[in-house]
Amino acid sequence: SLGRPTIKAIIDERNKSRFTSMQDFISRLYTDLNKRTLENLIKSGAFDTFGNNRRQMMSVYARMLDNEAKQGKDAISGQMSLFDLVDESEKSQFEIKMPDVSEYTKEDILAFEKEVLGVYLSGHPLEDYEEKWKKNISRTTLDFQIDDETGRTKVHDGAKEIVGGMITNKTIKYTKTNKVMAFITLEDLVGSVEVVIFPRD
Repeated sequence: SLGRPTIKAIIDERNKSRFTSMQDFISRLYTDLNKRTLENLIKSGAFDTFGNNRRQMMSVYARMLDNEAKQGKDAISGQMSLFDLVDESEKSQFEIKMPDVSEYTKEDILAFEKEVLGVYLSGHPLEDYEEKWKKNISRTTLDFQIDDETGRTKVHDGAKEIVGGMITNKTIKYTKTNKVMAFITLEDLVGSVEVVIFPRD
């Protein structure tokens, strides 16, 4: 998450002129940024428009930020770097280049988006299994949510239904007789539902 001062600084700077690259973004805003903020912006896909893949950007953002911070300190103390002495046309030679690395897997990209934003933007991890999922379930997680119009769920108490998805959260508990049970969050393509797993299961 970004703080309001950081968001305002980004918007104010963008209103002056569009950002042309991640390097440009960092150069213009390094005093308002930290490494965690940059990492979250990359993971969320906010920098995809610059034309580099997320793994490339994750490989260099920390060095770019460190370099800008160092140059800023040098400028304050009156020190000059080699970068300051070269001609404008030669400055690009001193900029950190994007490494030649392939993009993260689809699973990693989606996991990053979920971690940073709480939602998937580029797709869903279960998309590749959608047909198999539909064939093997009797209900979706949506059927367990209270309908706004009827005030009831489509699944009635005591019904036996089959749902499918991925476990996104798990809490282990012990009963008074020291038997193991669990509470899990099951997520499918339309939502999520809490599931209780009793000791006998």
